[in-house]
Amino acid sequence: MPRQIQEEYEITAEIGSGGMATVYKAVQKSLDRPVAIKELKKAYTTDSQIVRRFERESKMAASLQHENIVHIYDYWKKPHYSIVMEYVDGVNLAEVIEKTGPLPVDVGTMIALQVCDGLDYAHMRGLIHRDIKPSNIMIKRNGEVKVMDFGIAQSRNLEALTMPGTLIGTPAYMSPEQILGQQLDSRSDIFSFGIVLYEMFTGVKPFRDDDSRSVTAKILKEKFLAPRHINRVIPWGMQWLIKKCLRKNPKRRYGSVPEVREKLAKRLGRRSTKADSLRRIAGYLVSMNVLEAAPEQEALVSVSKAPLVGRYSIALVIVALIVLATLGGLIYQMWANHSFMQHPTTQPALPSIVTSPVTRSQVTTSATPTAADAGPRETSGSERGGAPQTVSSASVSSIPSFTASAPAP
Repeated sequence: MPRQIQEEYEITAEIGSGGMATVYKAVQKSLDRPVAIKELKKAYTTDSQIVRRFERESKMAASLQHENIVHIYDYWKKPHYSIVMEYVDGVNLAEVIEKTGPLPVDVGTMIALQVCDGLDYAHMRGLIHRDIKPSNIMIKRNGEVKVMDFGIAQSRNLEALTMPGTLIGTPAYMSPEQILGQQLDSRSDIFSFGIVLYEMFTGVKPFRDDDSRSVTAKILKEKFLAPRHINRVIPWGMQWLIKKCLRKNPKRRYGSVPEVREKLAKRLGRRSTKADSLRRIAGYLVSMNVLEAAPEQEALVSVSKAPLVGRYSIALVIVALIVLATLGGLIYQMWANHSFMQHPTTQPALPSIVTSPVTRSQVTTSATPTAADAGPRETSGSERGGAPQTVSSASVSSIPSFTASAPAP
């Protein structure tokens, strides 16, 4: 169904159709790139309220330049109200859950972390999405996650388009305060995000319509079944995180998306980089036949810095360096001492002769030969009438050893 639009774009296929708009895949000729065009249905072009909301969606989304949010390229009113946006070659999370059931904990956590990054960016700019649900979370073939559809987003910088008491959004993913038409903040999106987490890891929604009560009544009044009752693989810590996101009182939930992200990141630890996460997500979707593998030209090329070493690893490295430096110092000192002993100074000290202690009586006795001794007798200085001589250790060491024995009777 190729058809020309605005001379710059050529529509090639219809992607999907919602309540108020139809989305087409098109080609932007000047840049030769695929784009998505969201066109407001003709039946609503005469409704000023819907038109204003459509226009505001384009303006708000265009101000959000983040890798985890679908980018807006263009907007026009004629021939039809249309928004030109980034074309996401992939599948939405609702289709993934429908085809695979509960996601592996690591894959679901990796997807959730990217959603947190996109939501946090929007919240920092004063936008509350108000329609966080799996069908508004797109996953590309290379594993990248994109938050889309800010059509009913609320901004503190723009006038509200929703009349007080009006229920707007997707009931099964609304927060209690959104159902009651109260003032919203980021904690409302956290509640909706908690429902998405619950569905990702269990395959079902925590609150569902039945014959007795509506889904909105259950969100307001009833408890939900603990995630681990449905899927025992879910870690206890992840169950606790989901439960806190889904507390009915906003004050008891997490106060901000970064808090949620921090807890989710701890579930992965430091085991994977962002590139590893994208490959893991893409590999899982391909293995489950949800998506085809991305072509080579779209292969992920990681140019980011290597991940930082953990604090404990840094401490271990520092300790190891200190130990090595200490050992090096000791080895050098031992080598220096050995070199000094092997290379004496120009005036070496006299060698010391170590002998056992010798007493004067031992000397006298040793100097007295036995009857069997026919050798010459060495006299001491006192016997020659001279001054007494001191027996040095050198002279003592040269004296032959004799055994003193008593004369025979």
